[in-house]
Amino acid sequence: MYHTKKIGIFISHLFGYYQKHVCQGIIDKALEYGYTAEIYTSMDGEDLGAYGIGEESILRVPNYNSLDGIIFASGTYPSTDLKNKILRKLQKKCTCPIIEVAETETNFPSIRLENNNTTARLTEHLITEHGYKRICYLGCAEETYFSDQRENYFRTTMEKHHRTIGSHDVYTAAYSTDSVTSALAFFEKKGCPDAVVCYNDRLARLFMIAALSSGYQIPEDIAITGCDDTVEGQNINPPLTTVSFPVYELGTTAVEQLIHLLHNELVEPVTTIQASPIYRCSCGCTKSAAVNSIFYEQALNERIDSLEDSIFKSMHMSASFQGITDLDAGMDLLVTYIEQISHCKECYLCLYPDWDAISDHILALTDQEADETDSDSVLLALAWRDGKRLPQCSFQRKYTLPEHIYRDSDCAYIFTPLFFGKKEFGYIALAYEKNLIDYHFQMVHWTMNLSQFLQTLCDARRTGLLVSRLESIYTKDALTGLLNKHGYLAQEPLLLAQAAQQHTNVTAFFFDLDCLKQINDNFGHSEGDFALQVIGHAIENATKEGDICARFSGDEFYVLTMDYSPQDEVDLIRNIQKYLDHYNKLSSKPYLVSISAGCASIHCDTQATPEQIEQLFEAADQKMYAQKTSKEKHVFRE
Repeated sequence: MYHTKKIGIFISHLFGYYQKHVCQGIIDKALEYGYTAEIYTSMDGEDLGAYGIGEESILRVPNYNSLDGIIFASGTYPSTDLKNKILRKLQKKCTCPIIEVAETETNFPSIRLENNNTTARLTEHLITEHGYKRICYLGCAEETYFSDQRENYFRTTMEKHHRTIGSHDVYTAAYSTDSVTSALAFFEKKGCPDAVVCYNDRLARLFMIAALSSGYQIPEDIAITGCDDTVEGQNINPPLTTVSFPVYELGTTAVEQLIHLLHNELVEPVTTIQASPIYRCSCGCTKSAAVNSIFYEQALNERIDSLEDSIFKSMHMSASFQGITDLDAGMDLLVTYIEQISHCKECYLCLYPDWDAISDHILALTDQEADETDSDSVLLALAWRDGKRLPQCSFQRKYTLPEHIYRDSDCAYIFTPLFFGKKEFGYIALAYEKNLIDYHFQMVHWTMNLSQFLQTLCDARRTGLLVSRLESIYTKDALTGLLNKHGYLAQEPLLLAQAAQQHTNVTAFFFDLDCLKQINDNFGHSEGDFALQVIGHAIENATKEGDICARFSGDEFYVLTMDYSPQDEVDLIRNIQKYLDHYNKLSSKPYLVSISAGCASIHCDTQATPEQIEQLFEAADQKMYAQKTSKEKHVFRE
């Protein structure tokens, strides 16, 4: 049965080792206490160009009132901007307890990993267990906050044991082969060091490569230590002496402290998880077991193959969505790509009601009105569970997923926002088999492709409105709304072809506004334009669907019809006259609006030519002119 109690987790870069294992610890421990987890993740801090502007849309995803507690992994956000926005949102919206996972300044009771002071224990181990005299420190130029702390522990320990730190015994390097090679050269200016304490495993591996490339043996010539116990450090030869990285325990401890707060129990402002040294062969210890790297090499090859495969799948996915301008068709296609997500149990695509809204600027340009939407609803555009597709539905915004999805579920859900620039579409929700997170970097490509597709749909809708407006401008008479010459010439062949197919007659009507010059001369051209509009409305009101009604210019109107009987022809002219008579009775204008009319028809067993239709209108024009000359010309009201 679904646990209605929820813990929300804000975290960035979920595919990272640290992030995945912290979240896994939270998920597992939360379930023990009867809670499920909702993880809100983003890609904050990455240079994704215009795409990345919308990262803060993650703030729109949660229903903060539904969360019993929150764990904020603030230390995973490289950019302080989004981190501070999340902080302000939590402070403003949340009344539930909050635990923060971070190594630096925090705003809530926090859990932090202490793996800096272990540098002192590693340094002491090199001095007391191995008797090394000259020990150097290799710091990190890209993570100076933690690197400086570890350097201070190194210095303190060296001083404690009365070891002098020379002018060429501390160097700060970047994560590059050239930079670390320069560090080795720097140390060598005072001779070969006995040992080098490196900021972390990554720098230690780079330094080991530089030392081996220069002909040194590890640890016989230079002992090396790292930190953070990476898989790579475990599987090199010799295996790297390092420091444990108990990030899973960070997650479990965060939940335990949150439970204390939920029970109104006091917790320490800072709870520390202590890392421990792990002594292997690179420092000179021989007690560590020999590592058979064949398994790691196999895993590494599989990882490389997986990454290459994901690149091609991402390219294929991007290409497959090109040209699709229908949401339902896109969702049908998306199912095939969900099936490619390893160990995915459930996947849901949720769209905000305004996800494809048109900007006010475009609405104004295209004479459109904004769609009426329910701001409190969300569209479940795609629901996929256990290999089966569920029906679309809408649900209330107070839930992050529909109630029937949550029902009978104990899944932890990972929510990733869908956006492009500042445009917020909605979010994806993923759940994995047995609640074991298997979120990889490939999901970043996957999500970006999906966001790009949704942006394409929005672009297509906007472009469609603009094109329709341009077509209207090109084919419609701006004054009356009837077709202009371009529009008429596009419609004429279609009507003639249909008339020939049905072996029926075609009738041309010619209408002319009476006394336009007098109206313009006496009342102004704006009144003449108004009278032309009245004629246009009268014609549009009297004609049938499928009739072609046009004004090319001036005061002449053209109507082309098919399958009109002689009585239909009479009725059309009479209905227009009735419309104008009714208008004149109700109008307060100082002039009357009237027309002269004429019509002519031919029978079409084959499709009539444009020349024949032109002659037909000329015949209608002559009849109209005859009527006009026989009428008593007056325009002023008596």
